Amino acid sequence: MKIKNKIFTIMATGVALSALIMPNKSNAALQSNGGTPANKNLDGWMVQIRQMQEMGGTLGRTDSVNTKNLTSGATDLDIHMEKNTEYGAMAILSASAYGNPNKIGKGGTTTGNSTGIVINLNSEKVAAALQDISIFYTTVFGTATARYKNIYSSQENEKIGDATLDTKGWHGSTENNWFNHEISVMHRARYGSIFSYSASGAMDDLPRYNSLTPSRACIVVGTGI
Repeated sequence: MKIKNKIFTIMATGVALSALIMPNKSNAALQSNGGTPANKNLDGWMVQIRQMQEMGGTLGRTDSVNTKNLTSGATDLDIHMEKNTEYGAMAILSASAYGNPNKIGKGGTTTGNSTGIVINLNSEKVAAALQDISIFYTTVFGTATARYKNIYSSQENEKIGDATLDTKGWHGSTENNWFNHEISVMHRARYGSIFSYSASGAMDDLPRYNSLTPSRACIVVGTGI
């Protein structure tokens, strides 16, 4: 009986010590399950992804996001709609020695296992467009601060690491339509390849701008961001 009491005392002491050592907080990480994605237009994605870090949002914080320029007071967390350069970094790393060197099919991941980013080859909208486009500047895309969007200066321009012109033909990306009209919005993961993209549009119906399309949230965690 005395031995049992000693064991119980040791266990209780161990629990008490662990409670003192471990900080009083919990950490959470989000990963898409690869199921059917939600679809929204460009404005909806930019605002609602930013609002994930607000009170009542996905992370349930006390932050408040300006719905026009998308800024907030947070300096330790930044959740935003994926930019073209961020998609490009993901795509290029997936084809490197640190990722999945094989062509990724729908539902596959950037690493070839469950630790990677799930890819849905059904067009993924990113925050990118040509500059000085009046139709965008009447929307949250135009008023959003520069850190939340990629603005291209010409129809045959690219940014380092955005996996567009520099990765043509990679993993079967044979159809790559660059901005052919000023109202176009960039779509990625089209035509059956993670490296395919399309930014074509038409003046009369704004198909790329208003179409309901999946997107992806980027979460940046750090100090003084």
